[in-house]
Amino acid sequence: MNHVFVDFENVHQVDLTLIGAKAVSFTLMVGAKHTKLDTDLVEKLMAHSSAVQLVKLKSSGKNALDFALAYYLGRAALADPTAYFHIISKDGGFDPLIEHLRARHIHVYRHVSCAELTFTWPGKKIPVSEPIVVKTVAKKAVKKVAAKKAAKKVAKKASKKAAKQVSKAVVDAAAVPSRKVLTIDQAYERVYDNFLKPTKTLPARYKALWSEIKQLTGFETDSPEAADVIKRLKDAGLLDMSGDRPVFSI
Repeated sequence: MNHVFVDFENVHQVDLTLIGAKAVSFTLMVGAKHTKLDTDLVEKLMAHSSAVQLVKLKSSGKNALDFALAYYLGRAALADPTAYFHIISKDGGFDPLIEHLRARHIHVYRHVSCAELTFTWPGKKIPVSEPIVVKTVAKKAVKKVAAKKAAKKVAKKASKKAAKQVSKAVVDAAAVPSRKVLTIDQAYERVYDNFLKPTKTLPARYKALWSEIKQLTGFETDSPEAADVIKRLKDAGLLDMSGDRPVFSI
């Protein structure tokens, strides 16, 4: 299930094909000063009232709509913790909340427009769906199982020391991240989750940092995609690159 929350005070364009789409819950957050809605949007909201929610704030104030959106997002996450949650807003102030929820294994993403949504619905022309991620994870699991079986066969013919070396090499090869093309959201989440591991030794030099991002995501070190992953870590307050060495706050 995908839950979409639109900060209509910040983003005024809504993809009408979202409303009423299967497995999509739609919440439109409207500020107190916003008094008019497009007739096409209103017709869509009325036609699919069971799957949509229109929240109109009665009073205005600094970040009033942001706090209200966070409240409705929290309610939805409590009711459906395994779902995917999408905030449509250009406001980077939501990012600390997103990082906090992700650390608790809640799938939350922010998109600056509806066009950046990463799940499929009838109006989406170039799907980048979550099921693809599921299939990738499943393939990696199969590879790990196959690698362990191969290691056992080699161990029977080799010495105990050689068998351990072969087993480790095969398992490590199976654990290499998939080289399938990732979205920026997926790449960032993979890097963040890897750095969050309790036993993880964080890169102490910039060369090691870029090399690890390339290994995890497949992005070349001089690519704009790799730079975007670094920028998201910095914007979230997780990485400081102002000195001669990278400093992590994870």
